[in-house]
Amino acid sequence: MLRDKPGPLLYFMLKVIFIMNKKAIVTLFIMSMLICFSLVNTSRSEFYRYVTEDGKIFYVDDLTKIPEEYRDDLKVYKEKYDHLPENERLMMIEKERVLNENRLLDEKKRREQIEREQYLRSLQTKVTIVGNQILVPVTLGQGLRQVRTLLLLDTGASHIVLYKNFANYLAIEPYQKSRALVAGGKMINSERAKLESFRVGPIKMENIDVTIISHEGPPVQFSGLLGMNFLRNIEYSIDFKNKLIKWKPES
Repeated sequence: MLRDKPGPLLYFMLKVIFIMNKKAIVTLFIMSMLICFSLVNTSRSEFYRYVTEDGKIFYVDDLTKIPEEYRDDLKVYKEKYDHLPENERLMMIEKERVLNENRLLDEKKRREQIEREQYLRSLQTKVTIVGNQILVPVTLGQGLRQVRTLLLLDTGASHIVLYKNFANYLAIEPYQKSRALVAGGKMINSERAKLESFRVGPIKMENIDVTIISHEGPPVQFSGLLGMNFLRNIEYSIDFKNKLIKWKPES
């Protein structure tokens, strides 16, 4: 017994179903490819740069490759060579890495040079020279007061000497009365005191002994003498031409 052949309507419906399924399969395939491409492109769209404590620079494409202690300071970059073939892309990234590394090294050298120049300038103190007198700017601290003045450099004075009116201004309290020998062999009354801080150029001393005397004679441009209890253990030279004291750096 023969079966009846499907009618035209049934053929038409089967054909429509077949075409729709085919389109769905093609559409699904295209969407899958686009998603895969998007994922691959996204995976290459960012990379990370971090610098270690010893100045070495690293570039990675995965955040998990960065040690935890450097993750707060990392920089995220958008990849700009994705349009290139993989070998060219990697070559360009490496080229940029080398350029950036060289740039950082140049910047480091420049900063070190600036710091070196600043340090050398700090070892020079501008002074005032009047005849054979060398007047040195100093900063004295007592309590809350910080006062800048000039002292006469005097290698014949055993201690820093402050004239009494200036010591009174600083409110320095003497701890001992004594006698002092001044130029010409004359003995005069003096007082001993402790100064909390004393700075000349880059050199600072604390709780240093000072001698207080009354100034006699015409007015002078300085407030006392820079004596040997400060100068004794310090190496320095005097540049009379440029009016500078050059302090030798500590070894």
